[in-house]
Amino acid sequence: MRPAKISDDRLYRELSDIFRRKGYDGASYSDLMKATGLVKASLYHRFPGGKAEIVDAILSEVDREFSEYVVKPAFEVGAPLDRARKIARRLREFYESGQQWCLLDTVTLADSPSTREHARRSMEFWIDAFARLGRDAGLSPAIARRRSQEAVAAIEGGLVVSRVLGDRRPFLRSLASLPKRLTVGRLQES
Repeated sequence: MRPAKISDDRLYRELSDIFRRKGYDGASYSDLMKATGLVKASLYHRFPGGKAEIVDAILSEVDREFSEYVVKPAFEVGAPLDRARKIARRLREFYESGQQWCLLDTVTLADSPSTREHARRSMEFWIDAFARLGRDAGLSPAIARRRSQEAVAAIEGGLVVSRVLGDRRPFLRSLASLPKRLTVGRLQES
């Protein structure tokens, strides 16, 4: 019997889905095999380092997508507020309006230093991209960085609250406030 074939895109999508829903420790090889149609030997052939290597590869794929699409407008020319709005739309698309759980949330619960380190680098990239918008809008580097950290915290928190409550509105509100949070000098609290 020939081994199952699966495209890299589908492989990463299916593996990501399992790790998003079950976390690092909860994702079994049985789950991974069922989702991908691959036998355990095929998974180990592709990822000899086991689950840690699988998660690293998935996070690298998410990093690529974030860099090339989601936060790319932070590095483009144009009005910072318009670029931030574009990022908010792309985040909404990426997280399926709050229905897609965040991989960084679920895989970092494991006792895997390499996974946590990769997630830290991923989040730093995200924060740095957001801070660039703030600096381009005239905010001081310190304020731009603080606002970008707060924005990422609001987005991540919105995803968690949306998942727990089964209500996507907290996530959508975090995206609605994102452009002004990142680019407006003085924010009025509502």
